[in-house]
Amino acid sequence: MKEETNVAWVYVLIFFAMLFWGMSFVFSSIVLRYLDPFTILFIRLLISSTLIWLVAILFFRKYAIRVGDLKMLALLAFFEPFLYFIGETFGLQRVSPTISALIISTIPVFTAITVFFVYKVRLQKINVVGIALSFLGVLFMIIGKNMELTVNTGGLLFLFLAVASAVCYGLVLTKVSAHIHVVWITAVQNTFALLMFLPLMLIFGEPIRQHVTPVYTFIPSGVELWGSLSILAVFCSTLAFLFYTISVKHIGVTRTSIFSNLIPVFTAITSFLLLNESMGLNKVLGMLIVIAGLVLTQWKKKQQPSLFLKTHR
Repeated sequence: MKEETNVAWVYVLIFFAMLFWGMSFVFSSIVLRYLDPFTILFIRLLISSTLIWLVAILFFRKYAIRVGDLKMLALLAFFEPFLYFIGETFGLQRVSPTISALIISTIPVFTAITVFFVYKVRLQKINVVGIALSFLGVLFMIIGKNMELTVNTGGLLFLFLAVASAVCYGLVLTKVSAHIHVVWITAVQNTFALLMFLPLMLIFGEPIRQHVTPVYTFIPSGVELWGSLSILAVFCSTLAFLFYTISVKHIGVTRTSIFSNLIPVFTAITSFLLLNESMGLNKVLGMLIVIAGLVLTQWKKKQQPSLFLKTHR
């Protein structure tokens, strides 16, 4: 019973991780009105790294990492946040949101396939059905009457860079989360990513754009900018990564990555609530299909050991 309770808490954490990452699209769109992408990502990681290092030193010092682990953590940071954010940000600038969301939603599929070949982890048939159903739900949700058919080749390459980076991140995270505390993983990976973005910010960074009309006219532009940046740093770059790492550690990268199909669901909901974007019937039905698919992906027979990758083996 205690183990089941602990697993239940893992699902709560991964739910909130996807919620925070879904919200990030909304707040990123607000911040992009004021700043260039490299400056945004650098400030996000600077705030996040400062907070998580304080937590690590004050409360988790006894779990400090070994020097030998730095190489793997640098590789982790290179895949995500560094490469993933570059691929996603520049892909979204070149490809319509509809096509972009479709490509990003293939991450769980490619993760399941990669884990099968790399770690020889077999999926139950019902889990495969769940993956397909969840993907179809995303497709149903994002395709509307005016779906664009013209796709920029460069944008596609950037988006597939994000997909490949996310898959590689999950594989590396599976290894390091087995023996490194999640707080230290997040602290070090964000610090490495911060250093990677620093030269790009210095070269391509731009000053804050003045005289921008706030999205929410009842608050000053400065409050909107730094408030949105703080939300991105605390919830999306810190807590979401912590929760995701905990989930990978306990239920495996395959079952965890499937939940990323919830990201466009939460993006649609927060866009509707905060940006007054339309919520059509196709989006609502797509959300229900995604949730049904997720239930199937987590289904496993009690009499058999888990067929998904778990990091404590």
